[in-house]
Amino acid sequence: MRVKPVSLVIWMAILTTSLYIVANNLPPGLGSFRFFWGPMALLLILLVKPATYTKTPMKFLLLYGFISLILLQYTLWNNMNDWNRLSLLEEFYALVVFTAIFCYYWIRHDFKGLAIVGKLSFLFILITIISTHIALCFDSYIVRKSASPVNFTSFQSEIFRLTGAAGYGYAQALVCLIPILIYHIKFRKKMIFSRKILFVILILIIFLHIRAQVFANLIVAFVITILSFTGAKNAKKSFILIALLIILIILIPTSFYADMLVTISSHFDSDSNIYFKLNDFAKFIQQPEFEASTAAGLRAARYTLLLEAFLSQPLLGDSSYNSPFYIESGFHIYWMYKLTLLGIFGFLFFVFVLYQIYKRIRSLFDNSFAFYYFLSVAAFILLGLIKNISGREPFLMLIVVIPGLYFVPLLDKKKIINRKKNSKLTESPKQLKRMDYEKK
Repeated sequence: MRVKPVSLVIWMAILTTSLYIVANNLPPGLGSFRFFWGPMALLLILLVKPATYTKTPMKFLLLYGFISLILLQYTLWNNMNDWNRLSLLEEFYALVVFTAIFCYYWIRHDFKGLAIVGKLSFLFILITIISTHIALCFDSYIVRKSASPVNFTSFQSEIFRLTGAAGYGYAQALVCLIPILIYHIKFRKKMIFSRKILFVILILIIFLHIRAQVFANLIVAFVITILSFTGAKNAKKSFILIALLIILIILIPTSFYADMLVTISSHFDSDSNIYFKLNDFAKFIQQPEFEASTAAGLRAARYTLLLEAFLSQPLLGDSSYNSPFYIESGFHIYWMYKLTLLGIFGFLFFVFVLYQIYKRIRSLFDNSFAFYYFLSVAAFILLGLIKNISGREPFLMLIVVIPGLYFVPLLDKKKIINRKKNSKLTESPKQLKRMDYEKK
């Protein structure tokens, strides 16, 4: 099989974001997504398929970048500090690269090429899951501390580099993968591996979150796993079942959850972070006070700080004037922090851009898979309500990996032949359309 240069560069961009055990040990520069493979992918896509940058998701994303990173930085948001400028730039950069990769395959109708990317990504992710478990055997806090790698000890830095362990953002991306795994497990659909192996991978991901001791990831993983198993093959029925489940959860007394958390905590080492967080959260839900008496209460207090700052300048954002508030202390809460920083207009524009990307990706899926993709996006949203969204990996997962996994069956030649023979009787309009692309 002849591999096009643009495909090779895209694969390397994916590798340097999802297979760190290799990327970390490449020669200087060659292992860099940020400075080498990301820019190279953008450049080659521009040369090979310039129309990629004219499609709706990319147009709005580039417009957002021009307005928020160039125009407003030197006019309305001239009070924004360098740390926030850099954070916005890095987030935009990741969004542009992965959206460009998705749009490149989409406008070429090369769903088979996207499937190869999805398959490679999944294999890279599986290797990283295993390598992270190995790293956690040496240091159980290595994933937690990767949020601020400058605080690594020399031993931790070496373990992190040699094993290619998942960092903070990578762990968040794995939460977003859970609904897709459950979709294939529930409905007995093969996704590269058999249903039994997919179940083992799901257990490895959940166990990894327990071992990594990042409480927010564990809570969201637990919630999204329940919602995913509750869902049905029919999307409308899924929403009804989940709505009933949520109502039931609300009606259960908080004392029940508090007692359950304390009981669960007893199965963990009393010196572990999970033990502390479970007991701390149990205390908070029984006495929800926004103060330093509990770690959960202290984090919730950041919402009140951000809310106060937001109400002082709701339309244009905290960066539009010489603010008396130190909102950086609340950057751990992604959505609220972004709303406070950018204001209603800037925040809504950002959400609109994300929605345009989501809408385009979702339009490729059948209703059943689309619901589970919605749950993956919901996991991303839930994480952002209680934590900062860290790194580029969650965007890779939602924009490239999951769409690629949807089309993996196209790589099975025998299955494609059988589907083509019976397509008029069995395939949906979207599936028929994709088969027409394959014939071309």
